[in-house]
Amino acid sequence: VFVYTGQGGLWPGAGRELYACEPAFREALEDVGARFERLAGWNPVSDLVEADAERAARLAATEIAQPVLFALQVALTALWRALGLRPAAAVGHSVGEVAAAWAAGVLSLDDAVAVVWHRSRLMQAAAGAGRMAQVDLPAEAVAEALRREGDRLEIAGFNGPASTVVAGETAALDAWLEALGRRGIVARRLAVDYAFHSRQMAPFCAPLAQALAAITPRPAALPLASSVTGTWAATGDFGAAYWARNIREPVRFVQAAGTLLAGLFA
Repeated sequence: VFVYTGQGGLWPGAGRELYACEPAFREALEDVGARFERLAGWNPVSDLVEADAERAARLAATEIAQPVLFALQVALTALWRALGLRPAAAVGHSVGEVAAAWAAGVLSLDDAVAVVWHRSRLMQAAAGAGRMAQVDLPAEAVAEALRREGDRLEIAGFNGPASTVVAGETAALDAWLEALGRRGIVARRLAVDYAFHSRQMAPFCAPLAQALAAITPRPAALPLASSVTGTWAATGDFGAAYWARNIREPVRFVQAAGTLLAGLFA
């Protein structure tokens, strides 16, 4: 199964050795970079393979990080395929769903580049408005702990049976995490100053759907689990409206993983 992660974990120079040594990786990375340059006037390749303080600072911005991550994922997929690896299914987490949809044949590479670019540039506008944190509790326990927070905080991701992501207003999140700490509950703030997959993304849903009106999803060439629904992707998914849901709704990754396991190993 090819699993594509969401934003995070990037560092300058992450693909430098593969870029130098693996032709399949290099050619795919340069191809994606050229497509971004035609669409956006900017090429993510240098931000991936060059290691310096300036690149590290740029990767903190989602409008840079998401295209760079996608370019890395496409290049790694090309390398895996060159090595003879053929997945039985694909799944992605948050922005990783774009690479998963491309790998499964649902999106052309140009359509996938368009999704990543418009997604990242619109979401950049939410910088500084909120934060996110990962909590070592099942979602049911997190929902109960959030009951008194109203619309200030909400579950943004179901990452595992006892790993739940919360997003919302910075001050409310800080106070809530402090209260969890007094109870001995482990949590950590994520290294983003955004509240992805929360109501703070709602203003960007319509503009994103409008920007992506021309993309054309295709039938999947291999099974694809949706982290928006937690189920197998259906024909017609992954169009403009889907990507609007992808930024606003919680990431149902653990449900999608369960769907994969049940379907592939039943």
